[in-house]
Amino acid sequence: MSHNQSTDLMNQLVDNITKNGATTLSNPDGVVCVHCGTLVPPLEVEVLGRKRTVQPVCKCVTKLQAAEQKRFENYQREKDVRRLFAISDVGNRYQNVTFTNFTVRPGTENSLKLAKHYVSRFNKENPNALLFFGEPGNGKTHLAAAVHNALVAQGHVIVFISMTDLLNKIKSTFNKAAKETQDDILKALAVCDLLIIDDIGAEKISDWVEETVYRILDTRYRCNRPVVATSNLTTDEICAKLGSRIHDRLLEMCQPVYNAATSYRKELAQKRTQHLSKLIQTGEI
Repeated sequence: MSHNQSTDLMNQLVDNITKNGATTLSNPDGVVCVHCGTLVPPLEVEVLGRKRTVQPVCKCVTKLQAAEQKRFENYQREKDVRRLFAISDVGNRYQNVTFTNFTVRPGTENSLKLAKHYVSRFNKENPNALLFFGEPGNGKTHLAAAVHNALVAQGHVIVFISMTDLLNKIKSTFNKAAKETQDDILKALAVCDLLIIDDIGAEKISDWVEETVYRILDTRYRCNRPVVATSNLTTDEICAKLGSRIHDRLLEMCQPVYNAATSYRKELAQKRTQHLSKLIQTGEI
């Protein structure tokens, strides 16, 4: 290649570099952004010793392009997660629950405040989240589902599933006819913005269960992604049943929140019993 040919190629390269990301210069004073009305002046740049005047795009256009790219990435990520976790397994019972329709009873006040606070300050890159524990039937799942529904409404990709259902879902991949693999599920659990595990500790324990639960939590931890969990067990009982590795990782990621209320389901059952007794006594039955 001759010297002139090399020079021509270099000039062409410089022209391509300086034009990349900028529009053709048509006005020496700059251009007015059609989106925000800001006058964007020309910019003189030097590349490989040569000066060029180019017309940059407005910062708001750059932000719009970045936002569009983020929406596309979220769409792809959500599509992959949703394929494996249809409506996040919230189900009809909990898909309409909110903090507003949560029944506040003695012992639930702090849990409700912390759940609301968590949603208001949610950051998918902050691994510190919440572990609601307490007596069965006292509203822990309602609060977790309310967190899910509030964050989904904000556009976040959330997975909500019980620990037992999650383990069964992973086990189903062992079937040769399964469309998904265990790695597919674990990858979806790793990339979602928030993983909500309901009723951790209710599962039957085996070496495989212990290793799988730890792997799920540890993967989220290493990806700097949060986990919200509920349990009918105390933190000491979680340690005794699931082992110190899971206990330590869970407490490293979650602030334990004791929901001190009694069982709401028991209260409803007692009220129904009392109502029936009254009907019998008055001869209405």
